[in-house]
Amino acid sequence: MACMTPAELALAARKLEALFGNFNILLKVSLPNIIAIHLPYEISFKDKRAMEDFGYQSLTAAGIQLYSDLELVFIDFAKRETSVMLKGIPKGDIN
Repeated sequence: MACMTPAELALAARKLEALFGNFNILLKVSLPNIIAIHLPYEISFKDKRAMEDFGYQSLTAAGIQLYSDLELVFIDFAKRETSVMLKGIPKGDIN
């Protein structure tokens, strides 16, 4: 699957930052297609499925349609990293 352009990745991160602004969640972006999510002490996930669900629901709430795979790296308060890969829908497969 194709990579997001730097501009597309930055736009997705800005939309997610606006969504997460009230929750003290910080984002960092890296190529190719990686968004690191720094979680505050109060937020944690039990498993990768919950992280995937959070990622897809966050993208939907921010109005982002994912046309390529996106890796989300969750960094908790203890600096542990866990990543999940969100699968995008190729543009040709939409309608």
